[in-house]
Amino acid sequence: MHTSIIKVYNARYGKWEQNAKVVLFWNGLLNSGFSKAVYTNAQGVAEVQHASTGMADVHVNGKFREKLRTPGAITITI
Repeated sequence: MHTSIIKVYNARYGKWEQNAKVVLFWNGLLNSGFSKAVYTNAQGVAEVQHASTGMADVHVNGKFREKLRTPGAITITI
């Protein structure tokens, strides 16, 4: 099992976003599908456990935000 770390920052309020829903999506020939939804903690961190690797779309609160090579880490500003 792999882990990817996604940090979510809310630029409007100038703080890390708590309880943001984070989902990874793979759309490849060998790897395809969604990760389980994970919610950010008080520091804006979501640790997503997944079996797939490669490029994934990062969705925060149901909206596509960035691409990430998984496993990996990224900070996303909403």
